[in-house]
Amino acid sequence: MRAAISVQNLGKRFSTRDRGRPSSLKGRLLSGYRAPKREPFWALRNISFSIPRGRAVGVVGLNGAGKSTLLRLIGGVGTADEGQIRVNGRVGALLDIGVGLTDELTGRENVYLLGVIAGMLRAEVHARFDEIVAFAELEEFIDAPVRTYSTGMRMRLAFAVAVTVQPEILLIDEVLAVGDLAFQRKCLRRVEAIRAAGSTILLVSHDDSQIRALCDDVVLLDHGRLVAYGPLDETMALYDASVDAKVADDEGAPPAFAPLPHARLVPEVNRFGSGEMLIEAVRLSTPEGIATGAIRAGDGLTIEMDYRYVHVDEPPIAVIGIYARDDSCCFETNSALADVVLERRGDSGTIALRITRLDLAPEDYRVTVGLFSGDWAKVYDYHAETYPVRVTGRGTSKGYVNPPLSWHSERAADLVQSTAEGMGRR
Repeated sequence: MRAAISVQNLGKRFSTRDRGRPSSLKGRLLSGYRAPKREPFWALRNISFSIPRGRAVGVVGLNGAGKSTLLRLIGGVGTADEGQIRVNGRVGALLDIGVGLTDELTGRENVYLLGVIAGMLRAEVHARFDEIVAFAELEEFIDAPVRTYSTGMRMRLAFAVAVTVQPEILLIDEVLAVGDLAFQRKCLRRVEAIRAAGSTILLVSHDDSQIRALCDDVVLLDHGRLVAYGPLDETMALYDASVDAKVADDEGAPPAFAPLPHARLVPEVNRFGSGEMLIEAVRLSTPEGIATGAIRAGDGLTIEMDYRYVHVDEPPIAVIGIYARDDSCCFETNSALADVVLERRGDSGTIALRITRLDLAPEDYRVTVGLFSGDWAKVYDYHAETYPVRVTGRGTSKGYVNPPLSWHSERAADLVQSTAEGMGRR
């Protein structure tokens, strides 16, 4: 059976103005009135996942993660710069709800317009017109121009049309909070009914309760990257950890520690190797042994992996690295540099790298682990930038290195005295 939605190596790039350029007229005149420099910005990069028919999938992430951009591309709004999207089924999209309404037309005329745009025949819209208006609770205003509607009325009308299309795939972007509490509950019941009828749902929301009530699986994005895609509880645990870390970073408090969920490994995307040895599990923890996905800058971090021998007997070389969001390698080491031989107990073993203090700037990073043959000729198993770790706290203005440092300045009086003495000796 074909997937309802398939996304492969998706990338979307935008051009943004260089923030270092002057924005005021005075600043531009003083700088020679140079035209602002535009630099590329990747809103999404290397996004791959597949959603089976009938599944409800939530999309979560902090602000700027790329959630709305992802839904827009899947909904056919805009084109990708990299990769491809396959959507198999009739789509109902609730993106920027109310934007498709035409102000000078009446509510009645807008119902027909939106219905036809959504793929319904005019006869279908006519047959369901009363249902749409009743759901939107706009019977008294349906023949008034939409420009006279409040924001809530506009949202209710657009929502009512969209959920009446009977879509095979429903895309929802932060629109289940329309109207008052009673109307919100009605919206949720309608979405639940659409889901129960076998439709595939992709929902963007900052409301944990909506995600947990409606979704089977969750996609977690962070700064345009796919952090995780998997079962609800495991992926939401990672999302909650990122929220806690953000709050801790803002407040200067230590982050709350949360277990690292099972990572999603995709052959030839973030997993490579011959399979003659396998990495069975990877764990990140504090020096005290608490599993975590976030630490404070300067704190210690332990990276541990379990491995299994399959078709080789010689001990491998273990590689562990930490990479930034832009794929820059911030740190990498291997067991051969330390003359460490990986222990073997039967067909398996465990090795741990204990980093006494991780002096990286506050940022989101990814851990890479790998197993190589002793002569570096073969890659047995390699998990590329798969395991997320967030570093919080105070950092530098630029760069990834965040070493302990202090500033010292001579007092002005001492400096004057020292200068005078120097002149007196001439």
